[in-house]
Amino acid sequence: MDIDSPFEGPPEDTREEILRAAFLVLQEHGYSGLSMSRIADEVGLQKASVYHHYSDKDSLLLALVDYVIEEMKYRMVQQEDGDSLQQLQCFIDQVAFGRQMEGELAGFSPPSEETLRVFIQIRARATHDDAYREKITEITRLQQDHIADVIQAGIDRGQFADVDAERVAAVVSTLLIGVFSRRVTTSADVEPVREAIHAYLETVLVN
Repeated sequence: MDIDSPFEGPPEDTREEILRAAFLVLQEHGYSGLSMSRIADEVGLQKASVYHHYSDKDSLLLALVDYVIEEMKYRMVQQEDGDSLQQLQCFIDQVAFGRQMEGELAGFSPPSEETLRVFIQIRARATHDDAYREKITEITRLQQDHIADVIQAGIDRGQFADVDAERVAAVVSTLLIGVFSRRVTTSADVEPVREAIHAYLETVLVN
């Protein structure tokens, strides 16, 4: 299966192998096509071995979300100096619009369309499942906190106006969720949205 993975390096153990396999199966078959048998085939294990680690596909998926959260924490490292607006815009371009950056601004590889499809499918489960809702809330909070931290750093450096960093971050984070959905569920051009988000940030943040 030749599909992008958002994870770096080889898996550390069997549980991690299974989680990565579940991610790949989700990319190709979606939630409705996710099964322990397909995951076992992908990772090269007996189905019983998968059940030994995870009781059902929902417990596996929730563990996968935890795994993704830890990957995000590892990669969301704020730079201690530099142009805060550029850092924020590059983060948004990478995460929401899939743009590849180079040099010091390359925080991590941007998520592929397939990765975003997995995210949207898992997010949809949160509409009627509290366990998924808690996990998606944690992901959203992690992203929003990172944005707020970059904004606050810009304020502290005198690069941004003295705004409410949490409030601006909440707006931007909500816009990014809309971009994720627009990218993977429509054929609409997202470039005007990108330009509008950048213009909003410059208007609100720059002195």
